[in-house]
Amino acid sequence: MAVSGGVDSLVLLDLFFRIKDLRIKDLKIEVLHCNFKLRGAESEEEENLIKKICKKKKILLHTKSFNIRKKSSKQILARKLRYLWFKRMLKTNYFNYIALGHHLNDSIETIFINLIRGTGIKGIKGIGFKKKYLIRPLLDFTKTEILSYAKTKKISWIEDSSNINEKFLRNKIRKILNKLLSNEAYLGIKKSFHILKDECLMINNHLNIIKKYIFLKKNIKEKTLSLKNLFNLHPMKIYLYKILKDYYFNNIRNLMKIIISKSGKKINSKKSYFSIKKKNKQLILYRNKKYEKKNISR
Repeated sequence: MAVSGGVDSLVLLDLFFRIKDLRIKDLKIEVLHCNFKLRGAESEEEENLIKKICKKKKILLHTKSFNIRKKSSKQILARKLRYLWFKRMLKTNYFNYIALGHHLNDSIETIFINLIRGTGIKGIKGIGFKKKYLIRPLLDFTKTEILSYAKTKKISWIEDSSNINEKFLRNKIRKILNKLLSNEAYLGIKKSFHILKDECLMINNHLNIIKKYIFLKKNIKEKTLSLKNLFNLHPMKIYLYKILKDYYFNNIRNLMKIIISKSGKKINSKKSYFSIKKKNKQLILYRNKKYEKKNISR
């Protein structure tokens, strides 16, 4: 599991220890810790605390230090580097899952960040409990509940000083939400998350049916989309985006332009992995030659 020196991940680690001791004797736990050295002595204090805990519990600890020199978007870069390392460790150490300490408040904050940046239903359904090899066992618990548990079990942790820096959007949102949310609000939000999860599943099932309606012909090298069938869908541009986003086409304006363009017009996807060519009343989707041997479609 991934562990920082914060209360969330240390509570999760404590819970795993208790599960292992009480119920699952053969449960194997290893700890991953990233040190980005962004907070000076505080970063080193975190790593030393985790080393102490792992030594006491006789748990194998994997640490990785990063030296981030880029001045802008350090949080985004740190997140990207962290997850790339997790993925690499998963393959080299044969882990089944990597557990993260995200909780209900994190999920709510993420919704507001997505709303501010612009999002659809996927962006307001909260953080998922499981995504491929990542699991988040604390998602149903609030920050208050996690803090209460930590104090009751006398768990020591280190407060991340950057969490109160309001130059970060998440911290601004967190400050506002802490004043607004009550126990009743948390219950309502959790209920909404479950409803939205089911609605997203329903939408995905519907899209799978629509894809069979839109894609006329498939072979190894290309797929053919029917413009006639596409024009029967409403709102068409959203359907078009949802159908083609898995092929790295994320610019709706360009997709709409090629529909009304003359036969022979072509557009490329992000990083030119795929291309779409207009051919009479059809769109031809194909993978570009230099990416043909790479598994880049989802």
